Formats: sequence, structure tokens, C-alpha cells
Amino acid sequence: MKVNPNKMYIVYTPFYRSHKGIFDGKPTTMQELKNKFKRGMDADVIDSIYSTKKEANEAADKLFKKAKRN
Repeated sequence: MKVNPNKMYIVYTPFYRSHKGIFDGKPTTMQELKNKFKRGMDADVIDSIYSTKKEANEAADKLFKKAKRN
């Protein structure tokens, strides 16, 4: 899978109770991701990185449904 460093979609691990906490639908650039790590974000909070919004939405939906069951 080839990821464009100027347009990535990041799905976070579901530790929030809202779908928005897992995936906000906005693309992230490599610079924005780098800045998040500088501000203290841990790599463990990222579940996956996708190149398309559709793939990221599908993965976020699965994670959200799985988290709601627990």
C-alpha cells in the first residue's frame, strides 16, 4: 500500500466513547503527524493509517462497534 505523505487518514485506538474520537474524517499530513509526536502523542494510540477516507471510515466503524460491545 502506498501512502501519500501529504494526505493520510489516521484511525486511533478506541479509548473514547465516540466515533469522532476514533476517526475525525480529516486528512493528516506527515508534518502534522510529526508535530503531534513532538507534543507528546504516543505511537500506541494509532491503530492504523490509510490512504483513502473510505478505508479509514470502514476500519473506524469496525473498531467503534467492537469497542461498544466491551
